[in-house]
Amino acid sequence: MTNTEIIYKTAIAHGIPQEQLDAYLQRGDLPFHTAADWSMRGYQVQKDAAPLFDCYLWKHTNKPSAATIKAAEDAGKEAPKQSPHFYQKLSYIYGPAQVERTPAAPDLATLKARLDALPGLTYKVKGEKTGSPNVWLSGDVEAHAETIKALGGIWSKKKSAYWIKPSTATAEDKPAAPVPSIMEDAPSIPAPMQARPVFALPPVRLALPAPARLLALPAPKADPEPAPAPVPGPWKKCSFYTIRRDKEDDKQKPHKVDGYTDGVYNYYAIGKRSKTWYVIHPVYGLSIVWMETRQAAQARALELSDKIRDMASKPDARLQAYADMMKAAQDGGNLSLF
Repeated sequence: MTNTEIIYKTAIAHGIPQEQLDAYLQRGDLPFHTAADWSMRGYQVQKDAAPLFDCYLWKHTNKPSAATIKAAEDAGKEAPKQSPHFYQKLSYIYGPAQVERTPAAPDLATLKARLDALPGLTYKVKGEKTGSPNVWLSGDVEAHAETIKALGGIWSKKKSAYWIKPSTATAEDKPAAPVPSIMEDAPSIPAPMQARPVFALPPVRLALPAPARLLALPAPKADPEPAPAPVPGPWKKCSFYTIRRDKEDDKQKPHKVDGYTDGVYNYYAIGKRSKTWYVIHPVYGLSIVWMETRQAAQARALELSDKIRDMASKPDARLQAYADMMKAAQDGGNLSLF
């Protein structure tokens, strides 16, 4: 089983819809990685971010394993200095809402000069002879944390431990880092139906009043004004449905949950010690974005409202099926604000 397959199955076990993960894969990659893998993509994990989940991933090493060393000792031979092999290591996985773009770092010579000017800070360059150096920082790191971040410093997820990957190319030579969001990375041309992306993570929905009778609409203006941005109201507790696939389900279906609404989207949290808040589309029951606080989730969802409305303005068969499931669940349920 590959690392991607391991993350895929673990994500499903943690409530992320399988169809959403399939949509990610059809577009190239899952947006769930370790801190090191996000770093390779030009992003760094936010300092206070808690992992979405953990799993055992394959790692490669040239060092001999304990079994290889023991086998050599039992045979009366010297253990090899190198013995390339893969092994599984507990890894912590983070999502796109938990990372931020890593600032471009200067070249090694410039970086050294700037670090030398910071009192109480020491650094060590590893891999300088290989042409791919990394600079590890120690000493009075916290006092210069903001400067270190501005120089491209990456927090290693250990207390006061930062490192920097110096630039080896001019800024204009560097390829742009990928945008870690299914919404921001949506293609401008719709993909075929089976490859079209669904919004984002797990799901939820507020019971809506019966639709008003349709009236004849006036003819559109020659230059129609853009639709006004949605304005959230006060927070209210509510119960609603979300479409997802739990462990006991053979396929995705509506599930009733308790949470909040701001009149635009619905919100609910997963987790006890470290909560993750999900924003749910009220018609399709699909998760739009997830963040560590309800307020941050609301702010991000409102930023994406224009793109969400564009995608929902011409729903494909899959989105329509979600809407039908949501309506059937709401009609048969007894949901209300409380």
